[in-house]
Amino acid sequence: MSLIDNERVKGFLHADGTRMVNGDGKQIILTGYGMGNWQNPEGFMVGAPRRPLQVLFQGTPQRFDRRRTVSQTVWELCGSEYLKTFWDRWEENYLGEADIRAVAETGFNSVRLVLNANSLLEEEPGIRFNEASFARLDRVLDWCERYRIYAVLDMHAAPGGACGCCGDALDNNVAHLFIDDESWERSVILWEELARRYADRWIVAGYDLLNEPVSLPEEWHAMDVLGRYYDDVIARIRQVDRNHMIILEGPHFARGFEIFDHEFDPECHNWCMELHIYDFTPEVKVLYPYLNKSIEDQVPLWIGETCSNKIESAIFFDICREYGIGYCIWCWKTAMEEPGQTNAVGYYLPQEWERIRSYCAGGPKPSYKKSMEIFDEMLENFKYENCVHNKAAAGLTRKQPNLTIPGAGYDSFERNGTRYMGQWQYGNYLNFRMEDKTKLVWMEGNPKPFPPFQIYPCENIEPDPLKCLALELTEGEHANYTVHKVEQACKVQINAMSAEGVELAVLENQREMGHISLQGTDYVQSTPVLIEAAEEATVTIRVERGAVRIQGVQFYY
Repeated sequence: MSLIDNERVKGFLHADGTRMVNGDGKQIILTGYGMGNWQNPEGFMVGAPRRPLQVLFQGTPQRFDRRRTVSQTVWELCGSEYLKTFWDRWEENYLGEADIRAVAETGFNSVRLVLNANSLLEEEPGIRFNEASFARLDRVLDWCERYRIYAVLDMHAAPGGACGCCGDALDNNVAHLFIDDESWERSVILWEELARRYADRWIVAGYDLLNEPVSLPEEWHAMDVLGRYYDDVIARIRQVDRNHMIILEGPHFARGFEIFDHEFDPECHNWCMELHIYDFTPEVKVLYPYLNKSIEDQVPLWIGETCSNKIESAIFFDICREYGIGYCIWCWKTAMEEPGQTNAVGYYLPQEWERIRSYCAGGPKPSYKKSMEIFDEMLENFKYENCVHNKAAAGLTRKQPNLTIPGAGYDSFERNGTRYMGQWQYGNYLNFRMEDKTKLVWMEGNPKPFPPFQIYPCENIEPDPLKCLALELTEGEHANYTVHKVEQACKVQINAMSAEGVELAVLENQREMGHISLQGTDYVQSTPVLIEAAEEATVTIRVERGAVRIQGVQFYY
């Protein structure tokens, strides 16, 4: 049984040192998708006018860049009566049973449910919960239980805001949670209510208290306050719920771990650290600072948001699994700017959507009737059955055939759990995977970067190591390439070169499956070797005679 499939979705999750364990005490690694834009739309993912990055994350709020300004835009274009049911329809259609079922069928075991406090707690004097929104959350949890998908409750947009940018429940890009007593108390009360309602629901994996708090420089003054906020919320949660794991994010877009300087859950010691990481290189060293803190505090580490090139992600995620680190890909459903093009699930923007974008950018206002027609079309397009699901991308991310693993994307670990190491002492052109001591050589035909020099300025080239470096192995050396969910006999080919000629043995899970011979000064495709179906297939390329440079290893049916 795999640590990452949903067969281990059973019972309350707990921290066991640096591992997560299920209700049976068995280790589980959470893998899944973030349900971004469900209760908390971020304009750049749902069809807002195209804006520079600095405008999205700094400055004043813009039309259609967050739930609050979407509401204002809909009110202006469609009227107050239309707005009364707009968010109910949005939430109903954006995340349905078909979405949760698809996550399970794609092979993942968890979702991060993106919550907006203003959907659950009315922005009015007093404490008034939105029961319709809670009922929708209840239904989603029912579906998660039906399809064996753990659900992380993620307070992406807290009362008053905690981050300082458009992904928050802000009205003026100031994180009021840390400066307004009422925002603080309303946030704590909302978490108390969530804990009271869901204390006995084991399908809830944990409580993610704040998303990317204290991130922009303008908010760094609240660094010390953040730790006190966590202490306050956890103490209040533990009065009504001692079952659930607490999930904590540090500052600087969940990349700073300096606040984790004490025991945050003294009653239960059931908490974990959450990291957000994008556009990484697939190397162990990327994790070092976070692994060290996880080991020091003896709590699990979980990557709550991540996204990169699919094959880079696949290689990196396998490294994470070796350390028991799960991951949540950002995000499940977004608008398609190009027809049919999506990283996960994409919905089509309405045919006349540019009229809405134009208005948001200062252009003419469509009629009430036309605006309502456009938004009606958008809400209907949200439904999973009307979307495009790029299942092939999910397969690549999970390292399932059909795919090609770059030669430099070899496994970082042997099958027995020890680190894979070579004997090369001289590094490589890009300082890539230096700790492995493998010989990674430059593949001709790729532009070489040069250090910048003021007198002779040159183009700043940032080569992709997976495309520019080949793995060189000599007699007696080997490299492993693991794929998952090999559902039937699968062919393995290598793209490689060997000027003097080479004999290679190909093994699957330490069993010899065939041999490959190569000779030539150009990279060529080898003859295929057949491997058998397996839940996890580690293919070993071992040099019997000569030397070889491996550009890639292809797995296909």
